[in-house]
Amino acid sequence: MMKPARKPHGPPRRPSGKPRPAPPSHPVGRPAPATAAGGEGSERPHPQGRHRAGDEEIYHGLRACQSLFARRPDDIVRVYLTAARRSDFKALLAWCARARRGFQVVEQANLGRLTGSVHHEGIAIVARAARRWTLADLRAALAAGTVTGPLIHLDGVHNPHNVGSILRSAAHFGAGALTGRTGDLPSVSPAAARVAQGAADALPLCDLDDPVGGLGRLKEDGWVLVGTSSRHGDPFRARPLPARTVLVFGSEGSGMSAELEGAIDRCVRIPGTGAVESLNVAVACGILLAEWAQAHHEPAPAGAPRRPSGRRP
Repeated sequence: MMKPARKPHGPPRRPSGKPRPAPPSHPVGRPAPATAAGGEGSERPHPQGRHRAGDEEIYHGLRACQSLFARRPDDIVRVYLTAARRSDFKALLAWCARARRGFQVVEQANLGRLTGSVHHEGIAIVARAARRWTLADLRAALAAGTVTGPLIHLDGVHNPHNVGSILRSAAHFGAGALTGRTGDLPSVSPAAARVAQGAADALPLCDLDDPVGGLGRLKEDGWVLVGTSSRHGDPFRARPLPARTVLVFGSEGSGMSAELEGAIDRCVRIPGTGAVESLNVAVACGILLAEWAQAHHEPAPAGAPRRPSGRRP
């Protein structure tokens, strides 16, 4: 006598041989991808890594993004902005449509997550990082006269707010370029670009594989290396700064390296009350740049065109 078939427990099995349904195009809970370049889609910004390639940076802030569009439009990859900023960036959005670059109108909170900052001012641009110059580029531009003004060399200065402030002062007083050791001179981070208030692309950043040797080549070209110290050196107004001056600044913690200190031609200090050990490096840079500009020329009028950085001379 045959026993009756046992009823299966749980849901019925899928018949064999029948294909399983395809998985969703992207995981549940994730946003759909952006629409084709030049239009608005439903993409919601996520942390920075999902929105940029290795050679790209996220710039944010009104002045930083205006300057980027004015000086390096071809490097723009994508634009994110709030609805309130659309009227301020009509020209940028029209350019994105013509150039087939993506742009999205997003909420304030999403833009904050994308930039990692509450100071985005309603606009963020993903763009290719500006090309760094070499010593050969810099010397060629100096010889051709396309780069003028004092040069600034940073040795161990990494804080983005200091870097941004130095760039802002450098652009205001007409400095020619910012140099530093390859791998040590920081890139212009989003925070530095915002603090620079549009000056991040006003002058080139130049990597020196051998700072002492590279600065030595500039000395051969007639440049004078002026170091700064809070403890020794002549008061900075004891003698005028030369027209061809390279201002050398070390980190606030350890100062410049001993090797670099041995290569400078002149050491100056900014006298004070002694109530604090030293000035902030960006403040000291601004004071010395102002002193140089007063001795040699007045800074260019506000809004005067400047050469774009990142281009070969």
